[in-house]
Amino acid sequence: MNALAERHGYRLVFTVGLDLRPLLAAMALAQHLGDHRATAVVVPTFEHAEPYRLIITEHAALITPVRFYRRGHRWSAAADESGWR
Repeated sequence: MNALAERHGYRLVFTVGLDLRPLLAAMALAQHLGDHRATAVVVPTFEHAEPYRLIITEHAALITPVRFYRRGHRWSAAADESGWR
């Protein structure tokens, strides 16, 4: 995760693990993004962020091993990393 963050010019500051129901996880994630003024979220796979991708990219960049999604990224209805856009 550190190497992935550094590859895109970021430094990993916090690691957050969520073991909550999806709605609570989304609320907690939004709270952490705002409280810490996060500029990027780094995940080991896209699947870790997929349910929260809209919340993440509304506030910060999303970094996966496959792709860098800028803050404000517009997601298509079929957004995934399989190449279907």
